[in-house]
Amino acid sequence: MKVIQTELKGYNRRQDDSVSFKVDSLIELSSKDIGDIDSYRGTIAILVLTDSLVGNEVNIDVEDIIKNLPENDALDNYKSPSKRFRDVLWRLLEQKLGKQPNKEEFADYYKREYDKIIEHYKGKFEDNLSSEEDDC
Repeated sequence: MKVIQTELKGYNRRQDDSVSFKVDSLIELSSKDIGDIDSYRGTIAILVLTDSLVGNEVNIDVEDIIKNLPENDALDNYKSPSKRFRDVLWRLLEQKLGKQPNKEEFADYYKREYDKIIEHYKGKFEDNLSSEEDDC
């Protein structure tokens, strides 16, 4: 676990009603700190918002916050949509081959299946749009 005090700079609502947050750290971070942060990519993060202004000292009991989080299976079992898709394709190929695929087999299968999905949805374009969207 890593705690970094930040200032909320903005946010963007996404199509699926999730939100992306833009924060700036309030302290300088070393290259080692950045490497540590990079190792957390793809993991669950918890954003704690306070009513304190930047410059005011904030004492946060992180352990207390974590201890009092509501139970949420989504946090324990979270997979991004792309990870879920890859896992499903992996299992399908494993079933088809009767063994675990190697990286090359899966990469080829993934690209073929992904291309099929793209072609499927491109086929749903109205005729006047499909020629413009051939570059998709």
